[in-house]
Amino acid sequence: MKNPLLVPEFREMLAKNDLDGIEEFCASTPPAVVADFFGPLTAEENRNILTHLSPDLRSRIFSYYDDDVKLSLIGLFDNEELVNLISGMHDDKQLDFLKLLPIGKQKEIRELSRRSREKEGIELTDVLDRLLKSELPAEEELTAEELAAEIQPLVQVYRLFDGKVVRIDRIEKDSWVNIVNPLRDDLPLLARHFRIPFDFLTASLDIDETARIEIEDGAILIIIKAPYFDELGPDLMYITLPIGVIIQGSVLITICPKNEAILRDFIEGRVKNITTITGMKFILQIILRSLVLYLQYLKQINNAANMIQKKLEQESKNRQLIKLMNFEKSLVYFTTSLKTNELMLERLQRLNIIQKDDEIEALIEDIVIENKQALEMANVYSDILSGMMDAFASVISNNLNITIKFLTSVTIIITIPGTVAAFYGMNLKLPFQDHPLGFIYVTAICIVLSIAAVLFFIKKKWL
Repeated sequence: MKNPLLVPEFREMLAKNDLDGIEEFCASTPPAVVADFFGPLTAEENRNILTHLSPDLRSRIFSYYDDDVKLSLIGLFDNEELVNLISGMHDDKQLDFLKLLPIGKQKEIRELSRRSREKEGIELTDVLDRLLKSELPAEEELTAEELAAEIQPLVQVYRLFDGKVVRIDRIEKDSWVNIVNPLRDDLPLLARHFRIPFDFLTASLDIDETARIEIEDGAILIIIKAPYFDELGPDLMYITLPIGVIIQGSVLITICPKNEAILRDFIEGRVKNITTITGMKFILQIILRSLVLYLQYLKQINNAANMIQKKLEQESKNRQLIKLMNFEKSLVYFTTSLKTNELMLERLQRLNIIQKDDEIEALIEDIVIENKQALEMANVYSDILSGMMDAFASVISNNLNITIKFLTSVTIIITIPGTVAAFYGMNLKLPFQDHPLGFIYVTAICIVLSIAAVLFFIKKKWL
């Protein structure tokens, strides 16, 4: 997909040779989003940008370009740059891209990669060798025991004993498997072991993914957008992250990009009345717990905004205004995520995957009420913050006008004695120049005129 929204801005930055600004944008934005924004640029413009980036970042962005953009770019890089560019691509996208190339180009890149002594270049050579022999890279066959041993360090497995969540050493029937921020190279292994689609894992780790439900090959994916407090965040401390909940057979799998407080609450026993950790009731409890956290963070944002407001009433500082702006941005994230959670819950109710009973019905009702309350609070706080920002902007502008008006008045008043003194500095016949008290008379005139100007400005309320 190509998004032309920022094309004029990028071209202006290229014209001014502001490549550092573009690099900062690339480093702070997901590669897939960057590729969408860069897609409408010409091949030459894309090359100028990519060559200024680090090799790793360059390859990650190139991985997400549309096929026509990739093909238009490969002829613009020299041999070594081209090998590094393709070697650094994601494995799943690298093979798809190589298949697009003519056989002659594949052979050319293979020869170039053979000259590379880097590990990535050697791996690329192997991929192209197999591709040219029409042999797709075959996954190493592992027994079920070997596969289980391989993924054991990547997962945390829990069972429910006497209403308490207890960690166990191996994956069993009716167990909960929690996966936190796995490496991308480990995802194919996890997908094979649990027999779930690879996309289920990648979607759960994409911070821009919206809440949704997907059913494929008997597995069910439910993505929940949950609030997250990032105390080390340089700008935004309150953001939202996806929690992927996958139901496969008798095992429930949760996967998320960071160690979520919601799941920790279940693990550390802060959630009461847990009767299952594998069924739909447990998923509803996760959703309900996330809404409780939304309400908690919304109150924290409101309290913090009130404190900043009091400081701004005493003294306006850019740092405090930026904090308010970041809070407003967090509220936008919260509002958007709560809306997508609401749509996901509506679809969940329409699908026949919930065996409803009185307890489930009560949970769903509580979730609907809490979600509406959180959404209303987020909207109210967002409106208040927006109005507060506008009000402080008006106050700052008004204070600036008052200061400028005062300084202008003082400048005019000071100019009067200076003008009189300038006249008496001329080499002409002037009044009082031969009078013994001439200096006193001129000084008195300056003082009288200045006082008159002050009184005039006070009358006009300019001072």
